[in-house]
Amino acid sequence: MAEVVLKNIKKVYPNTEKSKKKKGNDEKKQKHKITEEGELAVKNINLEIADKEFIVLVGPSGCGKSTTLRMVAGLEEISGGELMIDGKKMNDVPPKDRDIAMVFQSYALYPHMTVRENMEFPLKLRKYSKEEIRKRVDQAAQILGIEEYLNRKPKALSGGQRQRVAIGRAIVREPKVLLMDEPLSNLDAKLRNQMRAEIIKLRQRINTTFLYVTHDQTEAMTLGDRIVIMKDGIIQQIGTPQEVFEHPANLFVAGFIGMPQMNFYHAELIKENGTYMAALEGVRISLSEEKQKNLAEHGISPCDITLGVRPEHITLSDDKEKSIHGIVDVSEMMGSAVHLHVNACGRDTIIIVQTMDLSDEKRKMTVSGSTIGFTFSGSVAHIFDKETGKNLEF
Repeated sequence: MAEVVLKNIKKVYPNTEKSKKKKGNDEKKQKHKITEEGELAVKNINLEIADKEFIVLVGPSGCGKSTTLRMVAGLEEISGGELMIDGKKMNDVPPKDRDIAMVFQSYALYPHMTVRENMEFPLKLRKYSKEEIRKRVDQAAQILGIEEYLNRKPKALSGGQRQRVAIGRAIVREPKVLLMDEPLSNLDAKLRNQMRAEIIKLRQRINTTFLYVTHDQTEAMTLGDRIVIMKDGIIQQIGTPQEVFEHPANLFVAGFIGMPQMNFYHAELIKENGTYMAALEGVRISLSEEKQKNLAEHGISPCDITLGVRPEHITLSDDKEKSIHGIVDVSEMMGSAVHLHVNACGRDTIIIVQTMDLSDEKRKMTVSGSTIGFTFSGSVAHIFDKETGKNLEF
């Protein structure tokens, strides 16, 4: 349907007396956002979205993801750069002429209209024929499984049903680009899981480019062809869910993607006989061939580092000489796995152990108060610059 290209897009909110005062009171905290022009919400966003691609913007509250989406929609003025949709510059084109549709967090349904009337409304504004309107609404209702609700009012629907209606109202227009701003955040956990599956099915059935905003990394990982991770108005990394999970560009991405969060340690990168190793608590971990190659190509010298290891990549060990040791503070039984909170290396370490892999001897090690030994392979260790937080492999 359409390619979407953002070239050096930025958003600056003009300075107000309040923001100037804020800057004076807390210069250090605000200097990354306040400029002479005003408050910088989004900085130099460069992103190319292919036709029919599903892109997810993800990041913590205030990172600029919704502002970016609203600039694509035309609901926010673009302060700098170019927005191209289907090869045409859209900076000053009114929202109604961009051939986009948007689904909001709050559903935004008309309470006095039936479901059918809500879905018909955007088509009536564009003066489609009655037959075409009926055909499109019926087709969208079938795709979303809401045929039986067409004559009900929104107040008679559950949250998940209302969100389906909101999505239906957007897709009846057959837009080139479908924008979704945290559409599942008002739903409970069970409904969110169901609606994620519905959105995946919907994506397979309609020929539209998706731009989706969320703060929920689970949504990002399950929905997106590619994920755009943002912080403080700046893109930190763009990649497939697998790429950002396995090869995080920096400490922020490493800590944001993955649940539970990656463990981080103060460690040392050493090199002996041309081989890189990570030294932690007297234990040396030889890095994998791929990591050896990446570090060598970038000419990385031995230095202090931040070492990252995901909880699911740590294994229990009874080898006293080659293990890192700690005390189990909390043991959480999660059904198929046990989540251990271990006081090790001067900080809380989370270890995920599959219950089916626990021998009777190792099961005793998972009790709160027990001394535990653990290790990990060099292929799952992530090496970050201690000062900049940048992944030293890339």
